[in-house]
Amino acid sequence: MGLMLLICGAEIASAQPGGPTVQASEILSALKEGLPVSYDGISVEGDLDLRSLPETRASSSFEITNSSLQNASFEGVTFGKEVFLVGTALDNVSFYHARFLADSDFSNTSVSNSSFMGVVFEKPVFFDGAKFQSNVSFADSNFSKDTSFKGAIFKRDAEFNWTTFGYYTYFAGAQFLGKALFSDAKFSDALDFSSARFAGRASFFQSEFQDWAGFDESAFEEEAIFQQTDFQDMSSFGNATFGREADFNLAHFNGAAYFFRARFQDSVFFGLAKFEEVAGFKGASFEKNLNMKGISGPLFIMENAAFSNGSKINLIDADYSRLWTRWRDIRTHVVYDPGAYLALVDNYRRLGWNGDEDDCYYDYRRLDQASKGLSWSKAIDVLAWLSCGYGVRPGYAMAWAVLAILIFALIYWAGNGIRRSAKPLQGLTEVDPVPERVTIKNALFFSTMIFLSRGPIDFLPVGRYRYYVILEGMLGWLLLALFLVTLGRIMIR
Repeated sequence: MGLMLLICGAEIASAQPGGPTVQASEILSALKEGLPVSYDGISVEGDLDLRSLPETRASSSFEITNSSLQNASFEGVTFGKEVFLVGTALDNVSFYHARFLADSDFSNTSVSNSSFMGVVFEKPVFFDGAKFQSNVSFADSNFSKDTSFKGAIFKRDAEFNWTTFGYYTYFAGAQFLGKALFSDAKFSDALDFSSARFAGRASFFQSEFQDWAGFDESAFEEEAIFQQTDFQDMSSFGNATFGREADFNLAHFNGAAYFFRARFQDSVFFGLAKFEEVAGFKGASFEKNLNMKGISGPLFIMENAAFSNGSKINLIDADYSRLWTRWRDIRTHVVYDPGAYLALVDNYRRLGWNGDEDDCYYDYRRLDQASKGLSWSKAIDVLAWLSCGYGVRPGYAMAWAVLAILIFALIYWAGNGIRRSAKPLQGLTEVDPVPERVTIKNALFFSTMIFLSRGPIDFLPVGRYRYYVILEGMLGWLLLALFLVTLGRIMIR
């Protein structure tokens, strides 16, 4: 059979793995003669070491499918033609610094104890449905064209550190059951991690995404690290789930970033992250803390975002033009900081949400008042709170006005402090004549007129109640002024 391979090329055997065996020496002899290798359903016996090829180059096509290949070394080998290992079980195979100049297909392979460090794929390569049984490393590799790991399963750690992906890259539906390491990786074109599962720690530390990056519906079950990652185009984490801490500290989002309906089950960090365009968190849920300390960006949409009891939002030193979220949805979650609260007040003013602006300012003043010790400043704050709600609650002044009128009316009535004037108004008629002791209705009328600084001449205070009239008149001026100023501020806006 070896002679036939040398003369006519490798034959095609139609058997399943564990079927007929082919000696590694026969395959090596065919490659040295420049003949194509094509097998299906075989077991390769012996060590297949292609490093002995002239100039460590395989010039013919290499196809071993649905087979078993063990103890092989392709280190430093350049494959000039297509390489197809579809459905083959690879065990203890090294592709260290190998170079593939034509299309290659590793779909549905089963890979154990093998390495792809420093490998170069200059044409499209497919690992769809591949199963990596042990730790595997693609560190410092280069994928120049389309790369696909759709539905691939990495049962142990997968390392892609310092790897370059030059064209479309697909990891849709891939499962990383160990660590997924993509630190300092570079993705030059669109990237698809949709519906991917990261059961172990996922690290994209200092990685660079030059085109669209999609992580929609992906699941990060352990820590997700995107610290100092550079997203140069749009990125999407819609409906993604983060089971542990998510770290986006110092990340740079040059395009729009979408986290619509994402679920953060642990704390998420965006400290000092920079967003050049819109950042969307619409419908996202935060079960623990959201740290946005020092972030910057033009627009953050957090409409209908949900926060669990006890979760906190850190907006200290945040710099944004618009933060689209209702105050009622975040008021119990924002970490108190004077600058952060006043920035939110300005934000609601720019949005034209006057009710949210007033509520945020009111809560800021209440918290600021609570943080002060006993002092004149705190006393003035308490007075401003009780009298007019820090200038944003005109109803407070109105309530005090009504209460003052009622209290003084009771005082006048209970103390018999007013009498009918000797010269009542001309033409004044009443159904019931005014008795010596006024009725509660008359006292209420008198108190109201005094409060409005327009006392009726048909009633006069007597004795010490004349001083009560002066006090009520002064109080009326003060409360009416506060009410009109507060109301006018609101109406003018």
